[in-house]
Amino acid sequence: MAVDNDHPCPARSPAHGGNHYRRAAERPFTRAERESVTLLFGSLSEAHDRLLTASLRGLGYHAEAIPMPQRADLQRGRELCNTGQCNPIYFVAGSLLNHLERRCQERGLSRAQAAERYAFVIPGSCGPCRFGMYEAEYRQALAKAGFPGFRVIAFDKKGGGDGHPEDGHGNGLSIHLGLYLAVLDALLTADNLNAVFHRARPYAVDPEAVAATRERCLETCEDALARPRPEPKPGALAYLLHRATPLRDPADAARLLDRLRDRRCIDALETCRGLIERGFEIDYLRPRPLVKITGEFWAQTTEGDGNFRMFRFLEDEGAEIQVEPVAGWVDYMRHGLHHQLEERRAGRSGTGRWRQRIGDRVRHWLIDRVGDLLHREYDRMRRALGDCAAPLTDQRTLERLGRPYYNPRITGGEGHLEVAKTLYYHRHRLAHMTLSLKPFGCMPSTQSDGAQAAVQADYPEIRFLPVETAGEGEINAYSRVQMALGEARESARRELQEALRRTGLEVDELQRWIAVHPRLRSPLYPIPRHGEVISRAARFVHHVARLRANHGHRQRGPTPLTQAHDEASHVGR
Repeated sequence: MAVDNDHPCPARSPAHGGNHYRRAAERPFTRAERESVTLLFGSLSEAHDRLLTASLRGLGYHAEAIPMPQRADLQRGRELCNTGQCNPIYFVAGSLLNHLERRCQERGLSRAQAAERYAFVIPGSCGPCRFGMYEAEYRQALAKAGFPGFRVIAFDKKGGGDGHPEDGHGNGLSIHLGLYLAVLDALLTADNLNAVFHRARPYAVDPEAVAATRERCLETCEDALARPRPEPKPGALAYLLHRATPLRDPADAARLLDRLRDRRCIDALETCRGLIERGFEIDYLRPRPLVKITGEFWAQTTEGDGNFRMFRFLEDEGAEIQVEPVAGWVDYMRHGLHHQLEERRAGRSGTGRWRQRIGDRVRHWLIDRVGDLLHREYDRMRRALGDCAAPLTDQRTLERLGRPYYNPRITGGEGHLEVAKTLYYHRHRLAHMTLSLKPFGCMPSTQSDGAQAAVQADYPEIRFLPVETAGEGEINAYSRVQMALGEARESARRELQEALRRTGLEVDELQRWIAVHPRLRSPLYPIPRHGEVISRAARFVHHVARLRANHGHRQRGPTPLTQAHDEASHVGR
């Protein structure tokens, strides 16, 4: 919870002689402590945690990701946090505490020494859901566990930046544009790697080769992100950009310009592309239902017991999953700034309105340009990995889809996105079913589930399954998912059989053709969209049938195999 000490809340009205409340001063993390303090964070996917760690090391920090939360961490968190909280607090608090205690045992540290040598970094928020209480809950759990004065740093404007004595954290963690860009590099890179391996794993001939290739790719990206990032010197263009935009100083403008020219992530992903293409082969003739994962941000991203290890369960059950990228949530937060500007404009009065209107138009334009830059960087990484990951969905499109069922100004969690993404993937025929994962009692996701009732009344053919990932109930959740997945699996099989019937091909005949064209076994091979077909296997059959029909008829120009790259749709790869 981000507390602004410059604007404290009054405990009693001054008219009654009360004093203003101020949160007790916290022990700061100073710049001089950077060499001795390790920043802890984590509990997203393994790829996100590892690449975020490497990215912070590249900025000169000591960083370490806490282990993926397990069931034992949930129990520990429940013992030390307040009751009635949502599961991410319990899981992450328990994982943090158990990790600190292991470090104390391994390195012979007392708890007081551990509090000196470690700090926990979290996203900061003021709500409106219980996310706003996470910071206070972590502090309480750490104090009860015997870690006096352990620092919890909210990753927001109070994270350090200018080192103001009342900012509550000190200047050890410098919050500037360079830090945000480094974090975004890690998030976008992890999003794309996850998308590629979620796409390939269900069709892989050798699962062990997939795991080994994924590890090599993560190590390659870690090495790239961990390389030191020298501070660029502002030039004339940086000064001009600073004067023309809200960038706070020329140094931030120089950091942005340097990042736009930087290729460390692109080069690393291009190396990963070669590793993937050589690392394992794919059998696209396996009918796999496509399952879109939505829900609460943490539950739909983490890979541990916090969501019952649902991703691995679905893949073991023969499904291909499509996990929402963290970049999509970042884009949603950016898009929400448009609404904040509109509300501020509606509340204004007085003179000078024409100047305010011009200022608002400029701000709206800048927000859109930030979105363009985010999409640009994400698309660059997608192209480096063969365009396997789906592009970021346009936020205006999602808002338009969700608005009839969920007011986009009801913020908190994923807001209208859970409803909008279900409709988007249904209308564009991109998934056989949608699985919404959420912690027990999550307020925004509960509201979304209520709105989904209206969605399914209008679209009864949608397969939508909400699952609350409480600490218990794992078997019940798996059973419900298996029942819904059975229908989706049958749809995928029917699509494959219909594709074979329409093309007049047999599986053996297709396999012989594929054996002669090894490119068709590549994990990164682009399979174009085809009509209303969802399943990748059925689309592959139609695609190979077209290649066979064209084979031998093209004397000049692109070959059918290279032409497939141009034909492949940018939607739902």
